[in-house]
Amino acid sequence: MYQYQHSAQLSRHQQSVLSIIERVCSCVSVVASAVVIATFVSSREFRKPINRLIFYASWGNLLSNVATLIAQSSLPGTPRGALCQFQGFMIQWFLPADSLWALAMACNVYLAFFKHYDTRRLGMLEWKYVLFCYGVPFIPAFVYLFIRSESRGKVYGDSVLWCWVSLRWDFLQIAVFYGPVWFTVLLILAIYIRVGLTIWRQRREMRKIIRPAFEHATDTTVWGDVHLHRTVQPVPLDSLQRHSSIQRSPTSTPNSSQRIISSEVWPPQSHGGPPNAPPNFASSLSSNFSPGTSTTASQHNYDLGHSGAYTSPASEAYFKYAVLFFAALIVTWVPSSANRVYGLATSSHYLFGLSCASSFALPLQGFWNCLIYITVSWKAIVTWFRHVGAQARRTSGATLRPLKYPLRRLSRASL
Repeated sequence: MYQYQHSAQLSRHQQSVLSIIERVCSCVSVVASAVVIATFVSSREFRKPINRLIFYASWGNLLSNVATLIAQSSLPGTPRGALCQFQGFMIQWFLPADSLWALAMACNVYLAFFKHYDTRRLGMLEWKYVLFCYGVPFIPAFVYLFIRSESRGKVYGDSVLWCWVSLRWDFLQIAVFYGPVWFTVLLILAIYIRVGLTIWRQRREMRKIIRPAFEHATDTTVWGDVHLHRTVQPVPLDSLQRHSSIQRSPTSTPNSSQRIISSEVWPPQSHGGPPNAPPNFASSLSSNFSPGTSTTASQHNYDLGHSGAYTSPASEAYFKYAVLFFAALIVTWVPSSANRVYGLATSSHYLFGLSCASSFALPLQGFWNCLIYITVSWKAIVTWFRHVGAQARRTSGATLRPLKYPLRRLSRASL
């Protein structure tokens, strides 16, 4: 009767409310995961580096929702039967996998910023990520199926929200589930803090180096050609450091520093100014140092963080979206972890409010990931809808055109 002690704390109405919340949120997450999978498979426009990891994570979200859709239906009658064992196995396997995919994104960010991996090398790691993110949680989930004790019974049993690690084995909930998840969260946080500090230092160094370049550019055409709406792309660190060191050198003259800046930072190209005037500073940096036109990158492979240079816009964008994935991870796991810690601290007395928050947050992993996926792929989504609309208009036009000729013949015959 031990496994039913927590049920006495919650009324039948409260248990019914928890089941409804779990199933509604699970349905929303299933639809969101299906959108990610369908769009990723249907079009190459959605296959960006970060979207590839979200695509792999969506399969785990979808399978975990299979378990959360069962809700508390596995508990009445035979709480340790086949349905209960299946639900507990799926939850133990796929729910923590999402945190490991967040760690995989953090590893990509680290490799791009500090090891200078490009998209091709990151893509070669994906099969390893799949094995790691789904293989590691599979081991305890599978082993639990065969563990039984005379005093505690099977590992999978009644666990407040659904059938999972039972209350008699509650120490396993912390040791093998919540503990590793929060260790992963702290590891991801440490990586992002280091990357954020690196970006901040590089931007501060760039401001120190670029400002003297503008001060020494005495030609008024430089200022006249600058368009404020253009975005200055990152400039190689070693090149700018050479310029700044030459400008600060007591033996250098303004003319010599101006020649170096003009020949390297502002390479000769056609523009509307005088023949000897430097071109647009912003457009020069944008055209010569953007990832798409870099001499070290091909059309299908670009460097996310080139050695000896400031981080590229692609790497910073990848970092921002990976942080969003991390934020979704926090939103998912804080309510559930608080609920479990409170239950352990109060001898398995659970609050209905915390249980509702946990029932709401955990099944929505796929929904949060889909929101990030849509944010990353917004331009591709707009293009896709325009393409579908254009196809629909062409199809409707092709359907209506043949109808004009029979009507025209009928009108001539009537005359």
